[in-house]
Amino acid sequence: MNKSKISLTCIGFTLLVALFLLAMATGFLGLLIVKEEVETAFGKPHHSLSYTQSLYFQIVLYAQKEALSTPVNPAAQAQPFLISSNEPTHLIFERLVQQGLIVDTSSMQILMQYLGYDTQILAGEHLLSAAMSPYQIAKALTDPTNLLIQFNLLAGWRNEEVAAALAASGLDFTAQEFFTAANQPLHSYLPHRSYSDKINSLQGFLMPGSYRIQKTASPTDLLHLFTQNFDSRFTPELEQKIEDKGLTSYEGIILASIVQREGVLEEEMPLIASVFINRLRNQMKLDSDPTVQFALGYNDTQKTWWTNPLNTADFAIDSPYNTYLYSGLPPTPICNPSLAAIMAVAEAPQSDYFYFRAACDGSGRHIFSKTYAEHLDNACP
Repeated sequence: MNKSKISLTCIGFTLLVALFLLAMATGFLGLLIVKEEVETAFGKPHHSLSYTQSLYFQIVLYAQKEALSTPVNPAAQAQPFLISSNEPTHLIFERLVQQGLIVDTSSMQILMQYLGYDTQILAGEHLLSAAMSPYQIAKALTDPTNLLIQFNLLAGWRNEEVAAALAASGLDFTAQEFFTAANQPLHSYLPHRSYSDKINSLQGFLMPGSYRIQKTASPTDLLHLFTQNFDSRFTPELEQKIEDKGLTSYEGIILASIVQREGVLEEEMPLIASVFINRLRNQMKLDSDPTVQFALGYNDTQKTWWTNPLNTADFAIDSPYNTYLYSGLPPTPICNPSLAAIMAVAEAPQSDYFYFRAACDGSGRHIFSKTYAEHLDNACP
């Protein structure tokens, strides 16, 4: 072989080696780019993955990066998504597709495995939305703060009791913070109500009911939720019926709060309301025990806001809420009444009753009287 042929062979070999090294360098650089972009978009791989597994997942996620970062429907509303204990992950992903929250189960599965989320999905009710990207949904499924809490706001609770119950539910605020927020003008929450600019507390406007709320909810979030529920239920028709009784809308809520605390059985509430309406029309004092209980405030001995039983000294408390001393309605509602109590005022029947007292059989029922003499005769032996 002559020298020129040897030289050409060496040059060709060198070129092949150079091309190979260039390809290797390009491939290595490409993998670095893939790794950097995937980790920037989704985070580092879970520590349990091998290098080969991490590399494979990153290549797949790089190809699916846009789809996993883009919501299915940016205008979608939030919806509850319940995950049962020990529910297989593939069924969870299939239901996510069925509810329109994601479009592809395989890429979601790979993302969850890459992040180690597939073994960290929390059972319970989550609040999800198609306005969230699949990556955001993946994080939400493992985030305890995204779980919904079942909260029951009981009829007849005053705002302090609502605040204490919320704080005990594991929410990220104190009872005092909620109570302070609830002592804000009603206008901030229900500006379209004609009387809202004259009311400086939300007492009476936190609609009782069963709510599903996020652990991250703020006092303001919840006050909007409770007052909007009130707003949707306290219809113009109900307002008109209350005004037909000779009461303003706000007076109707105040009276409903008294009826709520007086009544045990919902079926009796309309008749109880009729007694108080009759008393108001005849300029009689309401003589309602719950208004005295409200005026007394928290009973540290009994550990309750509603002192029971009341003693003689309690009835002498000098407060505008004491309807044994002062005529007319108290200045504000004494609790948050249920829709049933509000309807009882709106639909109170005409009656001749001016008195009622608890029946002696412990049933929770009341005996109604037209005269004070009858009322005395109905006293328990």
